[in-house]
Amino acid sequence: MRYISTRTPDKSVSLYEAVTSCLAPDGGIYMPANIPQIPRAFFNNIGGMSLTDIAFVVASAFFADDVPVNVLKSIVDDAFSTPIQLEQLTADTFVLELFRGPTLTFKDYGARFMARLLQYFDKDASVPRHVLIATTGNTGAAAASGFYRMQNVDISVLYPKGTLNSMQKSELVALGENIYPVEVAGSIDDCKRLIQTAMTDESLSCFNLTGANSINIARLIPQVTFALYAYSRLVADEHRDADKAVFSIPAGNYSNVVATAIARKMGMPMRHIIAAPGHAPRKHSLTPSIDMLTPTGLPRLTELYNNDLNLLRSDITIAPSVEDATIADVINRLRRDHSYTIDPHGAVAMAAAEKFDADGAPKIVFATGHPAKQLDAMTRITGGAIEMPHQINKWMTGRRQPLIIPPTLPALRKHLHSIK
Repeated sequence: MRYISTRTPDKSVSLYEAVTSCLAPDGGIYMPANIPQIPRAFFNNIGGMSLTDIAFVVASAFFADDVPVNVLKSIVDDAFSTPIQLEQLTADTFVLELFRGPTLTFKDYGARFMARLLQYFDKDASVPRHVLIATTGNTGAAAASGFYRMQNVDISVLYPKGTLNSMQKSELVALGENIYPVEVAGSIDDCKRLIQTAMTDESLSCFNLTGANSINIARLIPQVTFALYAYSRLVADEHRDADKAVFSIPAGNYSNVVATAIARKMGMPMRHIIAAPGHAPRKHSLTPSIDMLTPTGLPRLTELYNNDLNLLRSDITIAPSVEDATIADVINRLRRDHSYTIDPHGAVAMAAAEKFDADGAPKIVFATGHPAKQLDAMTRITGGAIEMPHQINKWMTGRRQPLIIPPTLPALRKHLHSIK
C-alpha cells in the first residue's frame, strides 16, 4: 500500500515514510492511495467475529504488504486488548463505548497500535526517536501511555496552558521516565502549529521527530474498526435495520468521522454519518477535545471524496454546535430516563443524533471518553456521584512537573536539546 499527501496526491510514499515522517514535505497529511474493499464474505460472517478479529482484517487490508502477518497480529492483539461495548438505550438508540482502555478514551486503541508499529519499524534504528504530541488532554495521555517505557523513544506532550483539568494533568505528570509534559502559553492550534513547524525544520532532524496525533496515519487506520465492530453487534443481535445505521460522532479533528467514512468506502453498509463539532477554542469548555478552530482531519475527508462536496454531503452531515445548557440537559436526561451516564463530548453527538430523522433505523452514538475524565464538570452538571474506574488510581502520584514555554520554535528547540 502506498500513501499520498492530501496536498500532492500524485506523489506517494511507503507506509514507513508516512508513519515516521507523519507530515508530508508539502505540509499535507497522508492518506492511503486507495481504499481496499473488504470481501462480502467478511460482512456475511461479521456477527460472529471478535473485536480483534475485525481489527486484524482492517490492519491487514492496509498494512499487510509492509508488516509480517505475525507481527501485525501481535500489534492488533495488544492494541485492542480492552473491550468495546455497544449499549442499547432505546429501540433505535445505541451508545458505542470506546473508553475502557488505560486512559479511558478511544485514543488508547490507535495510540497503542502506532507505538507498537513504530517499535517494529525502529527495531534496528541507531538514532533514538522523539515523539511530539499536541493535546487538550486525551490524546496526550493515550500516547504517553502507549509509548511509556518504550526504549529509545522520548515523548513530549504539548498542551495549552490553563486548559487541562486536574485529572487530565495528573495523567501526564504521573508517568515520568520518557514522558515530558510541556505547557504552552497559547491555544491548541498554537501547539499543533508548533509541532508541524518542528517536524519540517531541518535543524531538528537529529531528534528523529514524528507525531502521534491523529495526523499520523497509524493512529487513524485502527479507528476504522470502531464502526465495523458496532455494525457487527447489530448483526449479531439480528437487528432488522443493521445495514441502515446512522453514526453520530463527536468531531474535533474529525479522525473518527474520517475512519467511519473509510469503513463505508471499504464496503460497510450504513445510511449516514453525523459529525458533531464543538466550538472554537474557549476557556472552561465542557468539550475541550472537540473545540477546534481548524480540524486537522478535514483535508482527509475532502480527499476521500475527491473534493466533491456534494458527494461528501450525501454521506456526512456536519451538525450545528450546541450550547453548554443543551449538553447538561442531555446528560441529566439520560441519567434520569435510562440510568446511563455519558460524558459531555458524547452528549454533543447524542444531541445531534436526536435531531436526525433516521426513520426508525438504529442511531449509534460514539462515546469517546469516560465521564470520569471530566469529573469536576460532570459533578457540577449532575450534582451526583460519577463512577470512578480503577485506572484513575495510577494517576495520583506526580513524578514530573510540566515545563512551561511560549509557543515558539526556539523554546521547543531548547526543550528538546535539554533532554537529548
